[in-house]
Amino acid sequence: MADLDQAVDALYTAFSRYPLPAETDACDHCVSPEQVRATRAAPLRVLTASALAPYAGNALSTWGDVDEFRHFLPRILELLVLEELDGWYADVVLDRLGARWDDWRPREREAIIAVVGAWWNRTLNHYPRDVDVMKMIEIIAASLGLDLAPYLAAWEANTTEPAARHLAWLLHDYTVASGHGAEWYALLTDWIMGPAPAAILERAFFSAGSPEVARTLSDALETHRVVSAETPGAGAG
Repeated sequence: MADLDQAVDALYTAFSRYPLPAETDACDHCVSPEQVRATRAAPLRVLTASALAPYAGNALSTWGDVDEFRHFLPRILELLVLEELDGWYADVVLDRLGARWDDWRPREREAIIAVVGAWWNRTLNHYPRDVDVMKMIEIIAASLGLDLAPYLAAWEANTTEPAARHLAWLLHDYTVASGHGAEWYALLTDWIMGPAPAAILERAFFSAGSPEVARTLSDALETHRVVSAETPGAGAG
């Protein structure tokens, strides 16, 4: 999966054909003139999270059209990956992106997918994260409709302690997600109940950086053992 800096640069390049419109259409009751001016007060690549947060929360509903959304999208995604923009906006932005990007240019879609891949890697390599690993999975599979399998494969190949800690957390949380019945959720469940999580947790347990982390991983291993044993056909296929 792509390096973050390279992926972000490619994203800006892919969407550079969408200039900031001379005027924008925003709901007077939802968006203030000051908020609009803030999004136009600096070049795109140096706009701050505070300047873009109101737009991110209102984009395509009460503020702007699709081309304006595509203009701001590279910076918004960059700020989300860097955790400078509150992770709450990830739901809003990625759901609205996923509802519209099917007919976008291949180069634009590929650039977004590369950034999502780099975002996933950054998530696995750092713990905790503002946008947690379950929310990332929902973004990848539910919001954007991407095949989850390569992302799970990247998780299996990741040997860092943060990747194992994300998995320990997920083992206690994933059943509350909203994807029940979806094909991607069945894939995730089968993967969680299969052998990969135990291998990830065991590998990290023996090199844990602290007794507290070791206990967390040990508890997660026991949870995995129990839930796998209780799930008929777990890990099959």
